[in-house]
Amino acid sequence: RPVQHLPIELIARRSPDLAASSGTAMASVLVKDSRSQHQQRSARPRILCAAALAATAVAAVRGMTFVEPPQNAASSEVASRRNLLAGIGGFLAVNALGVQPVPAAMERRRVAYPPVKRADKNRCQFLSSSMGQANAARDKLQDLRECEMQGSKAADMDVAGVLMNDGHFEGSNFENTVMSKAIAEKTFFDGASFKNAVADRVTFDGASLKNTNFNNAVLTGSSFTDANLEGADFTDAYIEQYGIEALCSNPTLKGTNPTTGADSFTSAGCDMMGMRPTK
Repeated sequence: RPVQHLPIELIARRSPDLAASSGTAMASVLVKDSRSQHQQRSARPRILCAAALAATAVAAVRGMTFVEPPQNAASSEVASRRNLLAGIGGFLAVNALGVQPVPAAMERRRVAYPPVKRADKNRCQFLSSSMGQANAARDKLQDLRECEMQGSKAADMDVAGVLMNDGHFEGSNFENTVMSKAIAEKTFFDGASFKNAVADRVTFDGASLKNTNFNNAVLTGSSFTDANLEGADFTDAYIEQYGIEALCSNPTLKGTNPTTGADSFTSAGCDMMGMRPTK
């Protein structure tokens, strides 16, 4: 008689134990085969991954209503062990194929910065974009890295996409400023005002933001990892829930803003989320 190739679902219905053990053996064989023929990686990884996941799914088939339950406790224990082995086999196969889980928190991409043109004496000044867009679209890159611009004014300007890493902007005026997608890592903004500013998707990682004013500013998608937020005022700022949780977890978010008198921790709405200051 010709050999009949039965689908795995039908095998699971007729003989669940055989399906589970077969799934484990299939995963083991596929892993060895993928290692021995490593050069054929164009289409094979996707096929092997699907097969390994199918082996893991065999164990779950036993829990469906169309499969009869074990008749006694002894057979139930044996079946549980086989299902466990099938799941472990599939897990090991997926790991061997290099399939990694997606991180819970998306990491920011590192930027490949161009060289700083330190010889350009006219570089350290704010230039409003003539394109009038808040999506970092500019006719020319604005590079203010390492600039000494304490007390400067960028109010009502569009400086979206500006590079400000390692710069000094203490006491500067950014009120009503559009600075979407700006990168300001390890930058000094102590005492600066971002009132009513559109500062969404800005990277403030490692920046010093002591006593800054973000009143009514748009900060959705912005990052404050390892930033110094002591005395910062976030009253009425627009921040998404995930951003607020990350912001409130910063141990430097404490103190009172000397200009507005607002408490830093409560101004960000941390207390409304049931969070307490990090000690």
